[in-house]
Amino acid sequence: MTDSVNPVIIKKYGNRRLYNTTTSAYEKLESLAAIAKRGEVFVVYDAKSGDDITRSILQHIVAEEEKKSGQDLLPIAFMRRLIGFYGGAMQE
Repeated sequence: MTDSVNPVIIKKYGNRRLYNTTTSAYEKLESLAAIAKRGEVFVVYDAKSGDDITRSILQHIVAEEEKKSGQDLLPIAFMRRLIGFYGGAMQE
């Protein structure tokens, strides 16, 4: 298991390709989902700007998993409550 001190570094290029700097190989969302399921930590950086885009990649993985399985991983009520936290004390 990779600890958070040494996460797997993924770079996302403009052509939407995800490059794993540890294995020197291109990844797909499915393989990043498998990395997460193994409990490994990864971070995704935009190759051009250097911005950390891990959150948006994880959100995309969740959406793809829901679509693939046909099951709602995050119930609507939970998502509404989560949205309600934005701008509130929890965000600070």
